[in-house]
Amino acid sequence: MPRTATRRRALAAALACAAMLSACTGNSDDTGAPGTPAVAPDAAQTTAASAVSAAATSSLDASAAGGAARDKAFVGAALQSANAYAKTLPGRTAAEKADAELATTGVKVLAISRGGDNPQQVLAQTTLKKTGAAVLVLLVGGQDGAAFKAAAVTPMLPDAKLDALDTPSDGSAAIGDGSGLSAKPDDVVAAFAASVKYPDPTTTKVLADDPLSEQLRQSALAQSKALNNQGAFTQDHQPKGVLGGLRLKDGKGAIVFAHLVRNDAIAMRTPVKLTPAKDLTLLTGIKQITTEANLTSNEIIAIVIPASGQARIVAASDQLVAGSGR
Repeated sequence: MPRTATRRRALAAALACAAMLSACTGNSDDTGAPGTPAVAPDAAQTTAASAVSAAATSSLDASAAGGAARDKAFVGAALQSANAYAKTLPGRTAAEKADAELATTGVKVLAISRGGDNPQQVLAQTTLKKTGAAVLVLLVGGQDGAAFKAAAVTPMLPDAKLDALDTPSDGSAAIGDGSGLSAKPDDVVAAFAASVKYPDPTTTKVLADDPLSEQLRQSALAQSKALNNQGAFTQDHQPKGVLGGLRLKDGKGAIVFAHLVRNDAIAMRTPVKLTPAKDLTLLTGIKQITTEANLTSNEIIAIVIPASGQARIVAASDQLVAGSGR
């Protein structure tokens, strides 16, 4: 289940992180008067509560039945991440599972896409059960009676704030081509990716400073130093597209969800014996690394892009989904 992406582990010890992510977009850039919501608010509330409950429950079930339930609860990279997380459950303590568990009560619908926009979207908020920290959940679906599924589950960053959206009864416009925003969503995501690349991150003025970017840069530097000049560490973040999102109230911008894939790699100059983190072993079967390792993680970020000024990241999560080593 989701954890903030600021919690990192050294790659020299074959790091691994947890959470879930991703999938789908909108096709409108209407920022004018309120319209008709794609789903009636009462129905959206029931749908959101049910969808969040299904996501939370299936994520903690490592059985075959749990896998079938996740197929119904998640979509796209979110499904890939949820399945990867489930594979690591046998190695997690009860406390670790509790830290990441989603609350299934108190789910609140923040916004609903407008009728005619495709796909239909419901933006909901829940919390982490243990701490009460806010978690944004993007649900997509609804076409031809299809069930809504979780396309993104992203814990909010410390002190982050989500600006006002149109009320569920009014409906919120889809992002469309990004017209009227201070920067195109794809450009913002690309700027983020370049700013946290290691080595040689690129400074950007498109994004305001945020704890996620700073932690990623610090973590990469620490992982490189941990190798003690015995090897090289690199990290890159590959944008995979905008997943969805909705316009803010009164044309003041948009909340945008985007998917990236992070690749962490080490190449040792001389053979050593490194013990992988339990997540990597459970996912891949790798029990020892001597010369090189490559880890692949799904990342999702939720970004507020205003009509003018710097964009800012308000929520994020990641999940190790694959790896190799020898």
